[in-house]
Amino acid sequence: MKPLRASLLFLLGLVALPGVGQRLGSESVSLVDWQFSKDSVQWTAVSVPHSYNALDGVTAKYYRGKGYYRRSIHLTAGDADRPLYLLFEGAAQQAWVYVNGQLLTHHRGGYTPFVLDVSNLLHEGDNLVAVTCDNHEDVSLIPVSSDFNKNGGLHNPVFLLKMSPIYVSPLSSGLYRLHVTVPQVSAQKATTVMSAELRNASGKTERVSVDYLLKDASGHTAYQHTDRLLLSATPGAATSLSHSFTLPRPHLWNGVDDPYLYSASIVVKDLSGKVMDEVSTKVGYRYYKVTRDAGFFLNGRHYALRGVAEHQDIAGKASAVSLPDIESDYRIIAELGCNFLRLAHYPHNDREYQLCDSLGIIVQTEIPWVNVCGVKAQPSYFENIHSQMREMVTNLYNHPSIMFWGMWNEIDYWGNVAGQLQDKLDPQRVVSETARLYDYTKKLDPYRLCGPTDCSLYRNPGYAQLKGDYHSENRYVGWYYQKDNFAHFTNEMNEIHQRMGAVNLSEYGAGINPWCHTWSTDLKYLRGDDKVHFEEFGNLVHESHVRQMVKMPFLNFTSAWVLFDFPVAARQEGFMDSSDGIYFKENDGRKFMNDKGLVTRDRKLKKDIFYLYKSLWNHKVKTVYITSRRRTRIDSATPCVVKVYSNARSLQLFVDGRLTEEIAHCPDVSGVIWQFKPIVLTEGNHELKVIGDGVTDSVRLQAVKNL
Repeated sequence: MKPLRASLLFLLGLVALPGVGQRLGSESVSLVDWQFSKDSVQWTAVSVPHSYNALDGVTAKYYRGKGYYRRSIHLTAGDADRPLYLLFEGAAQQAWVYVNGQLLTHHRGGYTPFVLDVSNLLHEGDNLVAVTCDNHEDVSLIPVSSDFNKNGGLHNPVFLLKMSPIYVSPLSSGLYRLHVTVPQVSAQKATTVMSAELRNASGKTERVSVDYLLKDASGHTAYQHTDRLLLSATPGAATSLSHSFTLPRPHLWNGVDDPYLYSASIVVKDLSGKVMDEVSTKVGYRYYKVTRDAGFFLNGRHYALRGVAEHQDIAGKASAVSLPDIESDYRIIAELGCNFLRLAHYPHNDREYQLCDSLGIIVQTEIPWVNVCGVKAQPSYFENIHSQMREMVTNLYNHPSIMFWGMWNEIDYWGNVAGQLQDKLDPQRVVSETARLYDYTKKLDPYRLCGPTDCSLYRNPGYAQLKGDYHSENRYVGWYYQKDNFAHFTNEMNEIHQRMGAVNLSEYGAGINPWCHTWSTDLKYLRGDDKVHFEEFGNLVHESHVRQMVKMPFLNFTSAWVLFDFPVAARQEGFMDSSDGIYFKENDGRKFMNDKGLVTRDRKLKKDIFYLYKSLWNHKVKTVYITSRRRTRIDSATPCVVKVYSNARSLQLFVDGRLTEEIAHCPDVSGVIWQFKPIVLTEGNHELKVIGDGVTDSVRLQAVKNL
């Protein structure tokens, strides 16, 4: 495929982002080099982020147990006297942290950041920091059960924070050390509240000035205010900072069309004007709502949210992705052109949310309460759920891209099979604990939306009152059920809409092996089995959903499952390859993979359906894409159907250089799915070429007699 031009949107978005140092403070030290062991005897040098399931996740059984990390931190006399903190952005699935042999904390939750005060534990010279991570099954720690691997390790960055004697605390306001709240926003004005916690470790009473600053995207000051404070010398005393102001006629953060960001800062100075500390974050002013019947609205206008779900995972690293990995993935996301992401099934690396802020992509992020709410669930289980929600909201609070907090995913019977884990599902507990978690989340953040993600419970009358601002559904019509009746999707979504009100489609899709093909049009044959995942069938499933969703204006957001293939040790499917549907070969490299992705796990191949959605969503680039391009052989007696995904105004089909057919406009309700009349190819090699709006795509295939 030869596009007219490449989109610069994603390049501009990546360049404009603040650095990690700016987020944490100028004297944050990234702790990259560690030693790792599974037995505390034999040690290997590793770089963090690191997961000890980076390779064995693509197997029938991956390691579930402890992993040990250690490293030395050398401090000068001056640094040893400063306030010092350790920041872990993610230690999976739970972690014990030791400093110079002393246990400092036992943190339960693999995906949320946590900060530890180590000021009195680190000394001049060499210090030993040791971390024990553990990803074994724990019925009181979410996720207990999941359709994804629960990797272990320090799979997000670790930092040492060196503070000035007077500093903004990292303990109360998460990664950015300040919270910016925008409780009221309109085109006319925006109310802003900046809050943080100031600490004085100087040992004496101090007078300081505190500047509250808001700068526009050009760096010009949009608002400034200064307070003068007298700080107590009492050790450990904290001073709450809070300032509210109204910004007239704010430049709104307007999704992918105009993701405008301000910068908010708190600057602390001594009486001489010397800067003692400075914290900053990006601010996006926007207002939004979900509705029962008309869908989602952003800044007063209808704004249908259409996108994909994504996991934090990459080949060879598992969930221990690097910042360049993330930025590379977001180039693919920007090419796709979606305006919504469901970052599932747990909070991701903070860099992803920075990118969504910059690119204007609206986000649902969620805690990993997945599958399990059993009759034997203990109070500690629900305490952990609340703890992980608090840490997610606290650390991700400032990101304007986040508009949805997800409470749980697919709590139903299948997570408690045969009385395992917490025993059978407890329906009353689901309702009561959902209500309790909703109320807790709204206290943490009353200005965002909060809701559950279901896959079957809506049919139970007792669940109609599930508390939430919206209700999301995972539906797999055509894949796991109703395999001969794709239209059943409309019936289901209409039923859910009537029962549950403001609804979303949070998952849908099909397993797709892009190296498994057939020329058959028999639906019964096309849908294959657990081992055979024809790309042609997956295309039909997605096409059907796209056509039906056009007629569902009530959907607030939709997210196809999933952007990238990812490993699941419990699965074994879609590993039979075939270029013609006649001859099949087993491929061990594709076993133990959830292959519903639009792109392969190694990011090397974008499947056909990637271009279906790119044609739908990316209006900045003309797309012309011939489907089934890896299907290389056809029986010469079988009519060849050429199907194209394109957002061009018209298409022309050439066979071996001869114009065969021209379609003046797309006849499909989707506006992007085109199909030419069947053609019969003589025995031998052929070139099929399609041209639309100056964009050309071509494929080669072989017609074989009596294939």
